[in-house]
Amino acid sequence: MINIHYITYQTFPAETGNSLQSICNIIEMVRMKNEVTLTFPNRDSASSSSLSELQSYYNFSERIEINRTKHPLPFGKINYFQKINFHISHFLWSLGVISFSGDLDSADLFITRSDWVFYFLSKRKKRVIFECHGESKLRKLLLKKSLKNKNSRVVFLTKSLESHYDDTGFKPSQAIVLGSAFREDLFFKNFKKIDNQVVFVGNLLRFGKSRDIEFILDCFADNRLENYQLKIVGGPSEYVTKLQEKINILGMSNIELLGRLNQKETAEVLLRSEIGILTNSSDNINSRMHTSPLKYFEYLASNLKVVAVKFHSHQILPFGENIEFFKANNKESFISAILKLQTTKTINLSSYKTYSYKNRVEQILDFARLEGLEPPTL
Repeated sequence: MINIHYITYQTFPAETGNSLQSICNIIEMVRMKNEVTLTFPNRDSASSSSLSELQSYYNFSERIEINRTKHPLPFGKINYFQKINFHISHFLWSLGVISFSGDLDSADLFITRSDWVFYFLSKRKKRVIFECHGESKLRKLLLKKSLKNKNSRVVFLTKSLESHYDDTGFKPSQAIVLGSAFREDLFFKNFKKIDNQVVFVGNLLRFGKSRDIEFILDCFADNRLENYQLKIVGGPSEYVTKLQEKINILGMSNIELLGRLNQKETAEVLLRSEIGILTNSSDNINSRMHTSPLKYFEYLASNLKVVAVKFHSHQILPFGENIEFFKANNKESFISAILKLQTTKTINLSSYKTYSYKNRVEQILDFARLEGLEPPTL
């Protein structure tokens, strides 16, 4: 057993995929008999320090130590200059947490998704792993400085992301590539599939912009897809209401907006479906080049056929040869991809088991076996 401190500038609970991934990793760490403390800022009105609330929101029963810190900083409180406010607040919060926390010496290992937390812990020569899920100029600079600490490690979400940072000077022993995963306890269950049921799961907005959901709605208004039923799972609720108004105006009866569901409810929708959709906005380079979508691995675990917008990030996914790709914002291409799946066979479920969070966390903890650190209990 080891003591793990997960320090992050995220907020919990939250609808975002990154907060869900952090929690899923933490759940598996605790299941492996490790002690885990989660530290995050109180920077959102929906955040909570209640373990029972997080357990209910994310569907888990394991116990973790919750440390929600004060956040007397502009991000989340001032609606102007949000990008600048984020960077200032992120820096100051990270500096404060690492400089004034009294229990840093009790942790065997730190894990973070924060560039600045990684930097300040590395400066203090701590054993720390940074989960790198995107590219930025500031991140490249901080990684270059942080990786001078021999006890600093990076988990890159994709191989292309690792290549982007190959000039930061990390040694082979300091980097590993691990994509997203799925919670094994929620999948591999027997549910009767509903013919021609298509599902999209995920936050419907990214940085306040649509993930091309309106495009999908327009495609399902076409009479060639009238025999297909589309289920959309995700929020925020205000945007769901806006989409529902459009559906009502168009008189579309083959689309159902389910809003945000918890993990267990979402898994049940997926397990009853036949086809999963991967789409995203082309405005963000990380979406186009480096993402490893959590929902894709949940689609695999639900034995779904998959259609995906033709981004590089989607083409390099595991089992990518079995995805039907469509051109971004091309209605004919999308409809054709959906119809082609009638003759596509799904892959044997046993092929997907290596992509569970259990396996992912085992690899992370094995990766963290640094000099002087006892092997984790797996």
